[in-house]
Amino acid sequence: MAIKVAQLTEKQVLSKLGISDFRHLSKNKIMTFFSMLPNMDPEVAKKAIEQFPTYANTVKEIISEYKGFLEKALSDNTESVQSYYAVCNSILDTLSKMLEQEDLSFEEKTYIIEQMIYVESQASKKDTENKKHRIKIVGWASVVVISFIGSLAAVLGANSGMSIPTLESDSPDDNDFDEENLKG
Repeated sequence: MAIKVAQLTEKQVLSKLGISDFRHLSKNKIMTFFSMLPNMDPEVAKKAIEQFPTYANTVKEIISEYKGFLEKALSDNTESVQSYYAVCNSILDTLSKMLEQEDLSFEEKTYIIEQMIYVESQASKKDTENKKHRIKIVGWASVVVISFIGSLAAVLGANSGMSIPTLESDSPDDNDFDEENLKG
């Protein structure tokens, strides 16, 4: 048996947002508004969206801000990685010049080559970390955007009285299509 949770009324939503009507819903309060969507009466949510005069522009601004955040995070990461690679290249150049010395013993040359291999492996490891970091950033951004869109979809469709048909029987032999389940 499912427990029905009381949904927020228009008055409760306005009170929690600290505004007198939805026309005063600002960009700063839109995220709070969206976090309340799952607990909101669908009609209240629709009414709020209809009254919010710059709703589409605000959504675009929020997505644009997230895009800017992503670009900045990726740019900062790129600068850090490039700096690291520059240091690695400098070390490799120095080791390479040392390796050109003719008076080095076999053991000394072997040691220098081992150090060069180590620096290369560290650079490769940094590259792998960088790729994982980028995937993580894109993943989090995707979660935010998908959550945002999902909340909106919940208001505009999923919570507005639509129903999903249920199967009355678990029997694999029961292939009858019951049109009554589709009527909501």
